[in-house]
Amino acid sequence: MADELLSQEEINLLLQTLGKEEEKKVEVAEERIRPLDLSLFERISAGRIPGLELIFERWINGLRRALTSIVATIPTLFKEGVSIVRFGELIAKLPVPSAIGLFNIEPLRGTCLITIDPKLIYIVVSTVFGGGAKPYRIEGKDFTRIELKLIQRLLNACYQELEIAWNTVLEVKINPVGIETNPALLTIARSREKFILFRLVVVIEGSEGIIQLAIPEHAIAPYREILKGTTEAKTRDVEQNLLKQLQKVPINLEVVLGRTSISFKELLELKAGDVISLEKPLREPVEVRVEGIPKFEAFLGQVGSKKAVKMHRVLKKED
Repeated sequence: MADELLSQEEINLLLQTLGKEEEKKVEVAEERIRPLDLSLFERISAGRIPGLELIFERWINGLRRALTSIVATIPTLFKEGVSIVRFGELIAKLPVPSAIGLFNIEPLRGTCLITIDPKLIYIVVSTVFGGGAKPYRIEGKDFTRIELKLIQRLLNACYQELEIAWNTVLEVKINPVGIETNPALLTIARSREKFILFRLVVVIEGSEGIIQLAIPEHAIAPYREILKGTTEAKTRDVEQNLLKQLQKVPINLEVVLGRTSISFKELLELKAGDVISLEKPLREPVEVRVEGIPKFEAFLGQVGSKKAVKMHRVLKKED
């Protein structure tokens, strides 16, 4: 019977083992709990900022025409998406070498950038020099002088069309800063700074590449309300041109001198020299109509040898 009992040493060992199993369970439970990365949900719809949506759509249309003049064929362009990304995340995904155009949009703060997919650059190079639109492997290969000149030409087209698109919403001026081919050397923003990223897919003869436009989120903060309320072009030049065009539109203006009613028999008996008396007294204001709609009251008068009316008041809807 005594042999079946556990010794004190065995009891202590058993208790220590049980304690460790509980600790392991706690550690496993703690490993399953991870902090939520809110940046995973930092995606926006361009529809929330109608002004940016308008700018992007007009940039696409303008860039299509500009690229057609460069590659001598009609490319297909379509929007892949708009999102908010951190600068470090954006740079980490760029290949080496990359074609990165740096520029400022006055009066917006901060430096913006346009990245052109190296595959797209080689597609354009091949097309310009008469070859097929086929991408090449570019890892570890620097751009040649000819390729850099073509990159500058593509960026200039992007800048020009982007400035035109922005000016339909907000008067701006784009100032190019330079070109960078190594993403690791970019120091225009902190790693966690947020950028609005617009991705544009360009398809040339079946081969495609990406153009990205990145604008610092804080750059548009002072103009967010303006951009949210923009559904069409509202610049001064557009409004003035529209007003000038409207001022040239001819309209019908008529003055109702008075009214009366007669029978059909009296109408048939009318002859030259007969007088028809109107119900409105001579000194009372007459009705002035614009395109058949009563708009003013006026008094009859005369200017030189011509009859005239003098405006008295504007008629309201309740009149």
